[in-house]
This record gives sequence, structure tokens and C-alpha cells, in this order.
Amino acid sequence: MANTDCTRIQSNDRVSRDRRCLILGTVGLVALLPAVPAFAHHGWPGFDTDHLMYVAGVVSSEGVWGNPHSLFDVTLAADLPARTPKLPIPKELQDPEDSRRVSAAPSYTGQHKKLQIIIAPPAWSGKWGLGRALKVGERFQAVGYINRSDDGLFRPVVFWYGDDAVPVNQVLGNTLPVRAPLPR
Repeated sequence: MANTDCTRIQSNDRVSRDRRCLILGTVGLVALLPAVPAFAHHGWPGFDTDHLMYVAGVVSSEGVWGNPHSLFDVTLAADLPARTPKLPIPKELQDPEDSRRVSAAPSYTGQHKKLQIIIAPPAWSGKWGLGRALKVGERFQAVGYINRSDDGLFRPVVFWYGDDAVPVNQVLGNTLPVRAPLPR
């Protein structure tokens, strides 16, 4: 059974720790259920997949690195561009329909100055270009979706880390989970 003891999670932000507990506790309960298709497990329907958006800032918490997903906080930059800047697209997302959507994603304009980021576990992120935990203060950019019920939770389809903007795919397969309309 998954360990859902949230008293061991260190955080300066009570809300952030509580959100981690909710996510990790829910995942622990889901682990007890019979196997379901991968699409359901990865939970894209819980995110507003009609609206890709770009976020950028710096990693602001050590986070939780492990299975079933890694979680960490990013303090957003105050001066986001209107759209995703020119960044290298991972080979998995170079289908013209997907790379155009990623490159055209508008920047986040929500109320939060900090977002909690949920990414694939180390085994997957390592295969896709991130072989270590991100460091507090490290640059982070991503294109992805805001959670439908918690607008402080963001799930990338692709992210870039460090000053060199190393790209990391975050979708299984070679296409976006949903091909939302291109922004105008």
C-alpha cells in the first residue's frame, strides 16, 4: 500500500503541503483499485485540455520526487511574453499539429504568482531528458494545462529546464493528449 503519511512532507506553504497530501493520498487509494487504461491513470481529463498555456519562472520548492508523479512549486516570472518563446520541441512532439500548438500557446494570465507543477515520475522523465530532481532557483518553462478543480495546479505536456532550456516531453506516445484548437 502506498504511504500517504503527509506529516513527513516538508513545506513552508501549508496549502501546498495539503495539496500534495490530497494528490498523493488519492493516488494511494487509486493504487488499490483494479488496473484501468493508461489514459484514465494519467488523468488528463482532470485538466483543462482545451487551453494549452505557457508558464515560466523558477523552481521554488524541493518538491516530492518519485512515483507516481513528481510535484514541485514554481514562482512565476512577472514578465511573461504573450506566447511561448522559440524553444526546442522534444522529438516526441514534433508532429506539426503538436509543435504548432506548443509554440502558439498563450502565456498564463491567472491570479497565482506560484503554481504547483505535476510531472511524470523519475523513470519516465529520465527517459525523456530529466535525470535528476530540479533545484530550487533553477529556471523552468512549460506548456501544459491548468487543473479543472484546482487552478493552482499545472501539468505540462512539455517543459524546459535550466538556462539552456533542455526540453522534456511529458506525454506518452507522440501526440498531445488532446489537440485543442489553435489559439487565434
